Amino acid sequence: MFWRKNNEAAPPPDYSEAAPLPELSDALMNQRYPAYLQLVQAQVFFRHGERTPMKARLTKDEKWLHCERANYLHSEFMKAIGRFVPLSEEMPVPHPERIGSDSQKYTRKTATLKSGIEYEPAKWILRLGSKSAAAVAANWTPASCGMGQLTDVGLDTLHRAGKHLRSLYADRLKLVPREPGDSARDWLYVRSTDYSRVLQSTHALLAGMFPSRNGSWPAFNKDFLRKFPIHTRLHHLETMHGNFGCFEFIKHFMDISCKDARQLKWIDDVYKQTVQLASIGDSARRMMDEPNFGSNFHIVYDELISLAAHGRPLPTDVEHDHVVNLGRVGHHQWMHPVHSVTGQRLGFGRLLNDIMQTMVQATTPASKTRIGAQHEGDLLLVPGGVRAPTAAETPGVPRLALYGCHDVTIAPLAIMMGSVDPNWLPFASMLTFELFKDDATPAPQPAQCDALPKPSTLTQPVGKDHYVRVLLNDQVLTLPTCQAHGKHHSRMGSSLCTLDAFLEHVAPIIATEEDYAKDCGTMPAAFDYDE
Repeated sequence: MFWRKNNEAAPPPDYSEAAPLPELSDALMNQRYPAYLQLVQAQVFFRHGERTPMKARLTKDEKWLHCERANYLHSEFMKAIGRFVPLSEEMPVPHPERIGSDSQKYTRKTATLKSGIEYEPAKWILRLGSKSAAAVAANWTPASCGMGQLTDVGLDTLHRAGKHLRSLYADRLKLVPREPGDSARDWLYVRSTDYSRVLQSTHALLAGMFPSRNGSWPAFNKDFLRKFPIHTRLHHLETMHGNFGCFEFIKHFMDISCKDARQLKWIDDVYKQTVQLASIGDSARRMMDEPNFGSNFHIVYDELISLAAHGRPLPTDVEHDHVVNLGRVGHHQWMHPVHSVTGQRLGFGRLLNDIMQTMVQATTPASKTRIGAQHEGDLLLVPGGVRAPTAAETPGVPRLALYGCHDVTIAPLAIMMGSVDPNWLPFASMLTFELFKDDATPAPQPAQCDALPKPSTLTQPVGKDHYVRVLLNDQVLTLPTCQAHGKHHSRMGSSLCTLDAFLEHVAPIIATEEDYAKDCGTMPAAFDYDE
């Protein structure tokens, strides 16, 4: 009932708000992947699929009934890791003494570690309130969604994305095998943030890449977790959220003022147009006028784009173009701190270091054994629980790395790589770092004679004749550093950066742990940030 009996991904609906997938035509493949380039590695960051809004304040009387398969799949997953709590059972007893722990962040509502693997989405979210289990059961149906939950639409979107990656990296480029076999960890590294919607999206993407032999979706169960090791991290150790444990970074997101934002005329125009809408104006005004984390406008955009993403009508006087403009304001507010080198380094330098180290390790044959220190902090999702991987379970240096993450992960990274797109990223957006080798074409010679700068954390040798390309969805990003003479491939042009020039580009963004400790400052004692 819940599975398609073949691996033919449903076509995207006409109302799709997901990032479009490019057609892998012969012309595109010949242009991007000529015979003289050998693809060595791909690191793919993907945003989760379509979800319900984080909060329903404009549409609070509407029911979101898009999660039948999503609920079933996630309950199967929770059974596999031993975290399933049936609807008929009461909530676990909170542990108040855990609140305010110095080492881990706990939510005030449940006093349990905030993690997407701790709950069954719709049922658990509904039970965070004061309603009894019986009252919740009376209002819950198998298709009920919680707020912020991946929906069946989102599952299908990520399944299509997985099919696309299979066609590109397994069928056409032969980077990875079509059948994972029993040794996937030797060439595949999978990591997801601990949010339920991202874990489910990761499963759907892998299901599209590596379908069961009978053509059906592989169940999200113990066998799947054994075949595809999925890593996650505790919330306070996760580098894919931005370094919100750094005061000099997080202070730019706290108590964002709508009044300050409206000093820019184009933002003031969007604000005035929004509050004048008869259908949502009063509610939107209250939402935007509240001091908020990151953006005052994104909360309005999020609810409206979620409606559109599920084929539901927008409020009568709201045009889709206006929703896009709200997203642009949200993007401007959220991403403003990462337009500076300091913001990039403090917020995402650690994540960029992970990417860089994984890339460099793939350039030297001697290092093609096990992944390096960038996997520290990883936890492995295993049958019966979540634990640190053993030495034997340490993944190899990957040919393909998949990172399940968020819009506020990919957009900052894309800005660092030269993106100037002002729009909020669509669902299922992908940012890809491709590493190539070409020892046949003469290597370019940079104008300066001195060696190019490299990140201070890089201690291993860098292989010769390697190049890097970065893609945001179907757009090839051109790194500013790589446009200079001698810093890109002589035949492919500035879209294909020499690895040395890529390392020069990221060097100012990556710092040592000692530098982070010094530059982040001390979190004020009165500072109260409950994630």
